[in-house]
Amino acid sequence: MRERLLFHLRGLPQIIEGWNRTEDDDTQPSQFARPLTKEVGYLQRVLSRILHEADVQAIFRQVVVIFHAQISEAYSRTEIRTPQAKSRLYRDIQHILGCIRSLPSDSVSSFDIPNWGQLDEFLAQRFGDEVGS
Repeated sequence: MRERLLFHLRGLPQIIEGWNRTEDDDTQPSQFARPLTKEVGYLQRVLSRILHEADVQAIFRQVVVIFHAQISEAYSRTEIRTPQAKSRLYRDIQHILGCIRSLPSDSVSSFDIPNWGQLDEFLAQRFGDEVGS
């Protein structure tokens, strides 16, 4: 899954540059977030059919850690210059976090949020009071 994530991350700068250039009313997650979360969902369905639950949880515990670290790092290197781009970034992060939260893992934060991590922290830092509204 790490390789697939890195593949998708290579296209992220161009996607964000497009967000900064155009007025965009698209309310859907980006071509980065949608295919990535679709692949994770597919992997989850396949592994859940052939492995024991404890093994699936162990695998996805690692996927969650990698996703939080790599995606938050990639987003932190981006320059968001327009309100539309900021809105798109927020939607993408929410979409990815929704996927992360749904993954089977025994990891729960002190906030009782499943699979909480660096991407949550990035969201809170970048959007502050807007989170949860």
